[in-house]
Order: sequence, then C-alpha cells, then structure tokens
Amino acid sequence: MRILSIFIIILFILSGCNNGYQTLEEAVQSHWKTPIKVINEDRENKLVYYLDQNQHILGVYEQEGNKYKYDNEQSVGMTFSSEIGLPFLVSANHFYGIGNVIHGAITTDEHTVEKFVLHYKNGETQEIDAKNNTFITKYPTFLSIDSVLFFEELENAVGYDVNGVIIEIWDRNAEISN
Repeated sequence: MRILSIFIIILFILSGCNNGYQTLEEAVQSHWKTPIKVINEDRENKLVYYLDQNQHILGVYEQEGNKYKYDNEQSVGMTFSSEIGLPFLVSANHFYGIGNVIHGAITTDEHTVEKFVLHYKNGETQEIDAKNNTFITKYPTFLSIDSVLFFEELENAVGYDVNGVIIEIWDRNAEISN
C-alpha cells in the first residue's frame, strides 16, 4: 500500500509538470530541436508567428492563466525567396476554431515595415499594422470565399515604412507569370 501511495504521488507530481510553459516561446520551442524565435502574436485569436531558422511558421496556441501550450498539429510553415526585389510572403489558411487567416512577411534587415495594405479585386483594401516585418489578420468581412480561393480575390499587397514609402509590392500577376 505504501509503494502504491508513493507511485500515485509521483504520477501526480509528474502530471503537473506538463501543464504548460511560462512563456509562449518556451511552449513553441518544446516542439523543435533547433532554436526558434517568436516574432509576432495575435493574442485575440491565439496565433503565433515564429521563425525556425529561415522557415516562417504560423501556428495556434492555448493559454490558461499564465501558462502556454503549443501543438504543431495546426501550423503552416514555408520558406520563400525572390529573384526580383525583397522576398515577400502572403499566405491564407484556415485554422480550426479560428477561421480563415491571412499572414505574411517581407524579409529584410535593411527596412522596417510599418504596415501592410492588401488590395482586393473588388476595390476594397485592408490595412494591417506590421510587427517585425510580419502581419497576421483575419479575413475581411467582405470576403466570403475559403482560403484556397483567396488568391483569386487578392490583387496585390504592399509593405510601407513609417514615412509611407513603399518597401516592396507583392503582385499577384507577377506571381502567376513566373
């Protein structure tokens, strides 16, 4: 009986060790062997944008009190480059429990992106504040398509610096012709 009690106490203590991590970065890092760096977070929708070396990844996390949990099941990642201009990523994905999300980045050490503006074929625009040259946003209300059809509605995306100077333009037509 004494051994069983000790065993139960040990199990109870060990099960408490996996109740989350103190920081979001620790929670994400627990799934990777290489060092990661969290560069953007959407707290309202519990989305985290991070780098694993040169791979850009967006994933879903949970927060209970001051503890974070991360599960790689709902994450998307990619590397990207450009032969002309700065590398510019625009991506649309569906996350269970969150909905359709648009995210992206401009890769540069020379410029700081202040905002991104997405231009749609219907004439509407969507302005998003940048963080570490990245953005995360939910679909605008005027889009009723799924994430697979998103690029049929997006005309271009533009990254601006703090002075309103264009840093780079992602052009759908250029992507199609390449």
